[in-house]
Amino acid sequence: MSRRLRRFRRKALSALLALSATLLLGTPARAATGEADGARAAFPAHFTAPYVGLWDPPGSLAAAGAAAGLRYFTLGFAISDGSCHPALDGMPTEALPDWLAAVSRLRAAGGDVIVSFGGGGRELALDCATVDSLKAAYRSVVDTFALTRIDLDIEGSTLEDQQANDRRNEALAELRQEYGAAGHDLAVQYTLPVNPWGLSPDSLALLRSAQAHHLDVDVVNIMTMNYGDELDMGAAATAAAAGLHSQLAQIWPEKSAERLWAMEGNTPMIGVNGGGQEVFSTDDASRLAAFAAEQGIRLLSFWSIGRDKACAVEGTRSETCSGTTQSPYAFSRILGP
Repeated sequence: MSRRLRRFRRKALSALLALSATLLLGTPARAATGEADGARAAFPAHFTAPYVGLWDPPGSLAAAGAAAGLRYFTLGFAISDGSCHPALDGMPTEALPDWLAAVSRLRAAGGDVIVSFGGGGRELALDCATVDSLKAAYRSVVDTFALTRIDLDIEGSTLEDQQANDRRNEALAELRQEYGAAGHDLAVQYTLPVNPWGLSPDSLALLRSAQAHHLDVDVVNIMTMNYGDELDMGAAATAAAAGLHSQLAQIWPEKSAERLWAMEGNTPMIGVNGGGQEVFSTDDASRLAAFAAEQGIRLLSFWSIGRDKACAVEGTRSETCSGTTQSPYAFSRILGP
């Protein structure tokens, strides 16, 4: 999910997406996923969508669903291939049909996916010089996965690029309008780094740019993780959410307090975080889940499904286990529906 996560294993970047899924699958994207525009219900008022790496096996969706009742997932990440073309981070080219089939099965069972752009790779707005070219790049991913919701995970130096932020917000606003005119709703959410007291000035500038470009931001999802200090991680997650609420009220003063809570998402890194001294435990997850339910926070997520099990040695920092005491899928059940 960015430089903050420092992946321990990461497969080679691959799987350039063609601007038409026909080139990859021999069928139109929406036919490939078994969905037509407007055919699916919108995401519910409150939902949990943990991250699944596109380098993980497609069966991760079904396994988490069977073990913890999860129906919604965030797939990470769609990134730039170094030019104005999207790539899927770590996914072998031959795995795309299997992923699309897994998504189709999930939808048939009443679930859905979000695809997150950016994260640990280069976000498309940095390499697409025009609004139209950026729209085309986003559209290729939306159409390939037949998406009704996308996430923009913007952090690090990308967050500091105001020209890219403005171009992205303009492109997304136009893309939503174009899909809407065709009868297909596309929700847009931002995932941003956060301090225990709220967003940084760069993140606030990005959201103000979204407002100025008339982009309807459905959710502002904060990454309540990797603060670089030994903290009570459950308390830090709820404090950051409270700080965000006050900041959103300054940007959208016309929205009620209830509506602003419903614009929030909260994404901790389960178990051992960055430096090793921060640990988000199952008790912290229970506190966050209770707070989210009380306030009406729309989205809960976490990094990641692949880590939702204990390590052989407690305290281990790994991309394949949490490093804290837990049963398999314990965080999924606590933070889930």
